[in-house]
Amino acid sequence: MQEDDKLDLKDDTADGPASGSLWDIIKMFGYIGLTSFGGGLSAWIYLEAVERRRWLKDDEFFAGLALAQILPGPNVINLSIFIGHRRRGVIGATAALLSLLLPPMVVVIALAMLIHRIGISTGVQSALQGIAAGAVGTTLCVGYRSLRNAMRRHYWPIFIAIATFVGAGILHISLLYVVLGLLPISFALSWNIDKDA
Repeated sequence: MQEDDKLDLKDDTADGPASGSLWDIIKMFGYIGLTSFGGGLSAWIYLEAVERRRWLKDDEFFAGLALAQILPGPNVINLSIFIGHRRRGVIGATAALLSLLLPPMVVVIALAMLIHRIGISTGVQSALQGIAAGAVGTTLCVGYRSLRNAMRRHYWPIFIAIATFVGAGILHISLLYVVLGLLPISFALSWNIDKDA
C-alpha cells in the first residue's frame, strides 16, 4: 500500500504477525463471544483485532464496520465474517461466525435452565445492569475512535455524527430514516472532497 488514504480491501493471508491462523481466529472470536456481556461486541472486536493482534489497521476495521452496518443482519455477525474472511477466506469467515455464536449459545442455554430452576436474585440483576453499563462505555469508546479516525482527513464527519445524534437521540426519529436521510449527504460530501483532493 503506497498511499495511506487508499484502503486496500483485498484478502491478506500472507504469513506474518498480522496474519492470524485459523486457530487464532477461533480463539479470538470464542473469547469475545464468551466475555462480551451486555453488548458492545464491536468494541471488543476492535480491541482484539486492531489493538492487540494488529490484524487490521484502523481504516480497514472502520471500513468493515461501516459495511457490517449497511448490510442486513446483526452488525457484529457481519463484522466477524468480514474479519474472518480477511484473515483466512471463506473458512476463516465460517470459523469466526461459529466461534462467536456457539460458545455463548451453550452458556445462555445453561444459564436459562439454571435461572428457570432457582430464579434470579436482585444481586444478579444489579450485576448484569453494571455489565451492560460497561458495554455502553466500550461502544462509546469505539464510536469516538471512529469519529477521530474519520476527522484526520476532514471535519465534516462531526456534523454527520451530531445530526445523527440529534435526529435519533433527541428528536426520536427512527435510526433507519436518519441514516437514509444522511447517507446521500455523506456520499456527496465525501465525493466532492475526494474529487477536489
